[in-house]
Amino acid sequence: MNQKIGVRVEMLNLIYENETTITSTGHPRCRLTLHKSGWDRDTCSSPQFKLNDTLSWSTRVCYKWVCDTTKYAMRVESCWIGTPKMPVFIVRDDGCTIEKAILTSPVYTSFNRAAAIGWMAVRQKNMKYMHVGCTIRLCHLCDPACQEITPPRTCNDSRANDYEAMWNSSSKVKNLCYPSPSTTENPDGESSSAYFLNFVNVIILILVLLFR
Repeated sequence: MNQKIGVRVEMLNLIYENETTITSTGHPRCRLTLHKSGWDRDTCSSPQFKLNDTLSWSTRVCYKWVCDTTKYAMRVESCWIGTPKMPVFIVRDDGCTIEKAILTSPVYTSFNRAAAIGWMAVRQKNMKYMHVGCTIRLCHLCDPACQEITPPRTCNDSRANDYEAMWNSSSKVKNLCYPSPSTTENPDGESSSAYFLNFVNVIILILVLLFR
């Protein structure tokens, strides 16, 4: 238990809740990074662990998940530690922690960013590296069901009220899904209606000058 081991982060498995909403702009890029955590409220601000870094079973770790997207919301689920052949699951497929003594439920600071605090307490015989893997479920922000999917409200340590406010007050959702109608503008920045009125006024002025 006192032996330090290395950590390897597996490639994230991406799942789309409704694949018909995938846009032609391509798939979001998502990543999981691990950071040494302090005892205060942590946002994974410490430098992330490097490939050759090692840590003990008592090292407090901040997990940070990020997806580079402005059109999708994410849910972290089905996370495990150990080895690919003998995984120990620490986050359920509903996005909540299985064992709070090992990892807290992910806390979402936005639709595409979450963090959790945990420990690499699982050890297996002859283990040199602790592997970490997760699935990211993505849903389009304009999908009516997306708000029910993420962030999870059923976790015992979740912030359900904050997440309701996140959806209800989001300018990102409003601008993407309910854009305000825009007027057509000419190259000089004037609206088409204003441009037409100016043109009519010029014609009237020319006629007045011709028939004076």
